[in-house]
Amino acid sequence: MRPPTMDLALSGLVKSFGESTAVDNVTLRIAAGELVALLGPSGCGKTTTLRMIAGLVQPTSGEVLIGGSRITHVPVHKRNIGMLFQNYALFPHMTVAQNVAFGLQMRRLRQSELREKVETALAMVQLKEYADRLPAALSGGQQQRVALARAVVIEPALLLLDEPMGALDKNLRENMQFEVRQIQKRLGITAVLVTHDQEEAMTMADRVVVMRDGRLEQVGTPKEVYESPVSRFVASFIGVSNFIQGSVVAADTTGTKMRLVCGTEALVSETGVTDGERLLSIRPESVMLRVATPGETPGLNEVIATVEHVVFKGQTTHVHMRMRDGATLLSNLSGTVASRLLPSLGAGTDVIASWSADRARVVLDS
Repeated sequence: MRPPTMDLALSGLVKSFGESTAVDNVTLRIAAGELVALLGPSGCGKTTTLRMIAGLVQPTSGEVLIGGSRITHVPVHKRNIGMLFQNYALFPHMTVAQNVAFGLQMRRLRQSELREKVETALAMVQLKEYADRLPAALSGGQQQRVALARAVVIEPALLLLDEPMGALDKNLRENMQFEVRQIQKRLGITAVLVTHDQEEAMTMADRVVVMRDGRLEQVGTPKEVYESPVSRFVASFIGVSNFIQGSVVAADTTGTKMRLVCGTEALVSETGVTDGERLLSIRPESVMLRVATPGETPGLNEVIATVEHVVFKGQTTHVHMRMRDGATLLSNLSGTVASRLLPSLGAGTDVIASWSADRARVVLDS
């Protein structure tokens, strides 16, 4: 089973419902064999975008192309797209094998070929011995694997995943994320995943598309969107981040210098930043701590803060602090560092929080 590998292109996609614009000028190219996650909060336009790709919703304007061919107005059943939904959408009166065979029957394959493809698909999802069972006799994870087999057995040019793991418990969801990703890579199918779960997007996708108010806020690899967010929205939606207000006072090819509202200065490795008011974004795991000495003044890339409370989280310990300007600050300490510092980090302790220039980012306050 090796479906054709094709790229997907969205060009200026717009979808309006009355006076409301759900998707606003979305342009994106997904390479053949790539899995891209559309990530964002409810109402950001990700599901509407997926439905336009599938042909379930017609765009107000713009084009959808698969393998260079325009399919914007091609009916759903002629697009050769496999779909995997959160609710599985299995036929309860059909056996596992019959559910998987459904799409092939619509294509009028010979029985011998159909049977061979179904067996191959069920073996791929490790359910060959369940072929004669009804969906009601399967667990949620097994039902989702049947739905996956049904989606890929037709050898689609494109696989669409609409929050497919949303109904599963945490452990099963993580296992299914791995299984779906491995099968997608093995078959080389171009895939689009819609999710509001940032961990799922980061785990499964080659690239993450962060959507906001119908637009593309940022597109990049999971590492890029996590380590180099372009805005407060992205930094907050992808993980957790600290934000310190300030102004860019100098920027050149060596980096960017900011004057922070708390009175200290920060140097960031990032280049190409324009002057003006900005936010300094620092991930909690990049914030280092030491107990402040009486009267100590923080230096470059340092702020003074007071510990409010400490939360043990197993592999990490979260230290919640408040800076002199009233803003909060969070540091996630690893086990060994936490063990060394915790005895001296009681509530009310003044600490110096610091970070390296290459672990901070200048972002827009939007």
